[in-house]
Amino acid sequence: MGELDSKKFRSKRQQAAYDASLAGRYQKALKKNSFLMFGLPFLTFMGLASYWFSSFTAIRYEQRDKKVQEISEEEILNISSKRRTVDVKEEYYRLQGLGEEDWEPKRVPRMKGESENVF
Repeated sequence: MGELDSKKFRSKRQQAAYDASLAGRYQKALKKNSFLMFGLPFLTFMGLASYWFSSFTAIRYEQRDKKVQEISEEEILNISSKRRTVDVKEEYYRLQGLGEEDWEPKRVPRMKGESENVF
């Protein structure tokens, strides 16, 4: 019954015109050789698309490879010579005095009727 629901009713004249059209000839050939008319072109298209899109994925991985690359010994020496020496105790004491100089705590103004939450 599902087949009858999907078929469109055509008169003999309309059916003859449909059979003579490109869509009608393709539909008839599809019923005879479904793999040759649908499967083979589909698989061919998927294979070619995969080949064509491989260049786009290659660009993606080339960009990632540019980010991660080996550096020479000269570059390592240049990087290490520009750094300052770090002493843990010195950094600790520097950070201890940093926050106390520039700010002081302020109380946030409360709205009317809001509790002070003082314990």
